[in-house]
Amino acid sequence: MKIRVAITGLQRGDNPQPGAAIVRSLRRTLEVEIVGLVYDAYESGIYVEGGVDSAHVMPYPTCGAAAWLGRLDEVRAHSPFEVLMPTLDSEIDLLAGAPEEFARRGIRCPLPAPEALARRDKKNLALLGEECGVPVPEQIVVRDLRGALAAARRIGWPVFIKGQYYDARLADGADSLTEEASAILANWGPPLIVQQPVAGPEFDVLGVGDGRGGTLGMCAIRKTHLSNKGKGIGAVTVRDPRLEEASRRVVEALAWHGPFELEWILGPDGYTLIEMNPRFPAWVDFPSQLGANFA
Repeated sequence: MKIRVAITGLQRGDNPQPGAAIVRSLRRTLEVEIVGLVYDAYESGIYVEGGVDSAHVMPYPTCGAAAWLGRLDEVRAHSPFEVLMPTLDSEIDLLAGAPEEFARRGIRCPLPAPEALARRDKKNLALLGEECGVPVPEQIVVRDLRGALAAARRIGWPVFIKGQYYDARLADGADSLTEEASAILANWGPPLIVQQPVAGPEFDVLGVGDGRGGTLGMCAIRKTHLSNKGKGIGAVTVRDPRLEEASRRVVEALAWHGPFELEWILGPDGYTLIEMNPRFPAWVDFPSQLGANFA
């Protein structure tokens, strides 16, 4: 009997979403029927060979949980499924507070608890670092361009400008900050996170939390090649007990349930936590080719 799974985030390209990689991972080891949930009929992951079996357009998460779940019911009437794997931060923010809705529908969905989701939010990184005993960069959360300029002057140039869900841009002065912050606000809206850069090689850790403070597994990589957008396009797996221990402390403190990605920078004094994403990264299919299929 095939497992029927609905997956979101199917845009590919030079800044891919995680969904297409999850589809590839599942098809490596399972008999699955994949229902693609998209926000645009041009999401490229629905057209590739070996991709989804059916595709359906969803309302944007900004429409609210009632509209999103109502459309999900319409999709299930046409293309039934038992497992839902949301892969976008905005979806997870929307759905984490509605576990009873999935239970009522008989859908299994790997979501973190709302409290854990809020505590790992980018704007709460300093509190998370203090609680877990891991270093984090200095950052200031602001609502507008004026606040971003003031925060950058306080931290000192250069700074990273980040959106609440996506996008991180380096600004080395007032002019570049104005340009980059304006673009992020136009795309994602407030708040903005102004963050101190940390020099050193970049490391990512993906895994699955069991909801009780443990993990079902983790995989760590060091990025070796970056795209012109700063995204990792080449990496090697690593095993460093210091990195594993720091990552486990974060997962344990949050009692995290479901997929996660932790982003770290290795400096002279050890690993600094840059952010935690509440989902699989787009490179999740990489370890599945080595026998560690997290999806």
